[in-house]
Amino acid sequence: MQKELMTPAAILLGSLIIAAGLYFGLQQPVPSAPPPASAEARAASARAPAAPAEAPASAGTPSQPIPRPAAAAPSSALPSELYERVAADAASALEARRPLFVKQCWEPSLKKNPTPARARYLFNMTFDESGKEIARGISEVRGMDRPDAAHCLRMIPLGIGVPPPGARVAVEVELTLP
Repeated sequence: MQKELMTPAAILLGSLIIAAGLYFGLQQPVPSAPPPASAEARAASARAPAAPAEAPASAGTPSQPIPRPAAAAPSSALPSELYERVAADAASALEARRPLFVKQCWEPSLKKNPTPARARYLFNMTFDESGKEIARGISEVRGMDRPDAAHCLRMIPLGIGVPPPGARVAVEVELTLP
């Protein structure tokens, strides 16, 4: 073969090998995963004690542990008095920060657009066992919303604390500005 035809022939041959590999590789059936268990089945399996898996005595391989989904504590398991106490503490902490919220977020928003004169926000806050805020979400109430102020509120770093509840607690607190 001539030297000037060697490079294109090598490229063509390499392309054919790659194409054949892709074609035959994609012809293999994809192993299907077992269908995910429903929330009710996971909750039932979390409540029922699992019997230990026993390997037959004749089997030479060690028994494999049975994977179980981690059971999250349902919110209904939280005593209502604990929820109410943490929600009240969180509302007090938000009220203490109201001057910061008004100065940093509300006043610049009001300068841009004077309506609406008030805005309502729902703070979804989660506190750990020691009372430290570990998560926060802020939702606007339709009809009383100021997206720029809400965005500013979301950018304020976490740092609200409540007296230690002893358990992870998620609460929802409403705040109206100004």
